[in-house]
Amino acid sequence: MDWARITVTTSQEASEAVANLLFELSATGVELKDKDTSTVYLIAHYPLDDRVGARMGKLRDFLTELPTWGIQSHPATIDLEHVKSENWEEAWKSAFPPRRVGRRLIIAPTWSDIPDDKTEILIQLDPGLAFGTGYHPTTRLTLELLERTVASHHQVADIGTGSGILTIAAIKLGAKHVDAIEIDPTAIPVAAVNFQANGVASQVRLSQGDGLKGIEGKYHLIIGNILTKAILPLIPSCAQRLYPEGIVIFSGILETEFAQVKSVLEANHFQCLEIESESEDNVTWVGIKATLRSTAMP
Repeated sequence: MDWARITVTTSQEASEAVANLLFELSATGVELKDKDTSTVYLIAHYPLDDRVGARMGKLRDFLTELPTWGIQSHPATIDLEHVKSENWEEAWKSAFPPRRVGRRLIIAPTWSDIPDDKTEILIQLDPGLAFGTGYHPTTRLTLELLERTVASHHQVADIGTGSGILTIAAIKLGAKHVDAIEIDPTAIPVAAVNFQANGVASQVRLSQGDGLKGIEGKYHLIIGNILTKAILPLIPSCAQRLYPEGIVIFSGILETEFAQVKSVLEANHFQCLEIESESEDNVTWVGIKATLRSTAMP
């Protein structure tokens, strides 16, 4: 079978929305590559048939419409390439081997045959289903910080749950309950399927929403692998929704944005506990773990 490779060049800010559309258009898988600190490539493959033109048209319309939603999509280019390979799908699968993150976490596609090991925590997700599958530095940073943080009594909020990988990890690491919140309605059914597949659905409340708005309750831990522009306005509300000495973990922060995020955290009575970074394709990402100082609580 011949394939059509569609490459969308867009902003970091628009990347998740564009990826979700590529999935909606039935991409076999979506690969994300950072071009620089502001621009990414999203690469998707489709069977080469008469639907390719319609898919290209929908992508063009979507990129044009994004700025009306307050999401800048520049440079917003789309390239189409003919790929001749009868074995492409198997080659694509081979690009996503099981991956160890931290001390005990293993992220593996559902097609992988992973031996049962009680000392390790297995999370199974297909790379072609949603953003956040352990193959991007921001997800790995969050998982590593999460592994060193979760306790058995923890009530957790996962802001921008996406594929649900952080929620799944939190439950499997011992958290009591997670509120998984996602603003994009197209990601909700994907997360729901992943929660069921990983046996954690009974401990998760999945909802569509913007940050902590409309969600009641307090948390021991709030996590968010989201963009800095979404993290900054979220920080003050986190301070109000955490138990004393509660913790936040944020990733999706570019190295150049770290100082601003740290400053806003400190202004809202947080103290940074851990700072981790990882570089890929000449882009450095930062993850932050911070605690709410007890003096900030009434």
